[in-house]
Amino acid sequence: MISAINSGTQNNISFTSVVPFRVFIDGLETFDQKHLKYATHKLTSVLAGPANNDPKKLKIIREFAKFDPDYSLESGFYGYPRRKNKKNIQPSDYFRCIFDRIGNFLFTGAQAEKLNELGKSIGSEKVACKSRRISNSFDLQAAKHYYSFVIGNFLRSAKLRIKETFDPKTRVRVGKPVEMHINMLSNGKYGMSNFKMHLDNIDFKPINS
Repeated sequence: MISAINSGTQNNISFTSVVPFRVFIDGLETFDQKHLKYATHKLTSVLAGPANNDPKKLKIIREFAKFDPDYSLESGFYGYPRRKNKKNIQPSDYFRCIFDRIGNFLFTGAQAEKLNELGKSIGSEKVACKSRRISNSFDLQAAKHYYSFVIGNFLRSAKLRIKETFDPKTRVRVGKPVEMHINMLSNGKYGMSNFKMHLDNIDFKPINS
């Protein structure tokens, strides 16, 4: 487990949850990619810490920790360690959001790092294609295919899904699978250029409820 307090554990990433999620704005679910990405960016920024004793952030961190047995409360409170050569904590180093036709998922820890690594491989192949003045290559398609393959494997792994609770000693997940609801509040200026929203809270409900 990573802890910003114990530097000896900073390179030991062991938490491996896959969290299905949905986003709601003013109580209504949104499927707009722009809103989904904005909401998850706000959430992962809070989860990565530091909370700075902000009551709303602390509440969200504690709620997430109730369902993810490997999420570190200390790291959420005080901030995950920043990577080398980076000035600030990057939530994408520890959390990765996937928007798929079957649903939306938040990956943490080792899974997030793996997807980050594979995403960089795709980026490198795109740069190579551009330098050769071509739009596609076998290597680019292979990188994209493997990225999708790995995501599929993560999603099919039932042991990675969060559930209603977990045993604090063994960390074994217990009960029915749950999904996270990310609840946003807006300024009510729907469809306007000055529309804004902010993260209000998160809660967890049985899937299909």
